[in-house]
Amino acid sequence: MGAGDTSPDAVLQGDQVLLRAERAGTGNGRVYQVTFTADDHISGSCTGTVTVCVPHDRRDPFCVDDGQLYNSLQP
Repeated sequence: MGAGDTSPDAVLQGDQVLLRAERAGTGNGRVYQVTFTADDHISGSCTGTVTVCVPHDRRDPFCVDDGQLYNSLQP
């Protein structure tokens, strides 16, 4: 996804989730929590959550989860 102050920050594309890699220059990185449900179309399903970190820069490859929760699929 491109640069700039635009939204949405996440896009569903088939069976993939595209996440914005940019972050605020003065921030401490960006953390996404992707929650999903897998269904076998018979009678079984399961849910899971994956945490994705976009670090501030390559020198400090860690992110701080500040706890804010937003729906990144919304504009």
